[in-house]
Amino acid sequence: MKYTGIIIVLLGALALIVPSFANFESNTTLVIAMILLIAGAIVHIFVTRKGIDKDTATK
Repeated sequence: MKYTGIIIVLLGALALIVPSFANFESNTTLVIAMILLIAGAIVHIFVTRKGIDKDTATK
C-alpha cells in the first residue's frame, strides 16, 4: 500500500516507453499514460499525507 502511487507512475511511464520503442504511438496510448501518471502522482500524495498524519498522531 505504501508504494501504490509510485507503481502507478511507473506503469504510466511504461505506457509511454513501450509504444515509443515499438513505433505504435497513438493518441490513445498517450492519454492512457497521462491518466496513469496523474493518478499515480495524486495517489502518492494522499498515501504520503496519510502516513505523515499517522506518524504525527502517534507522537
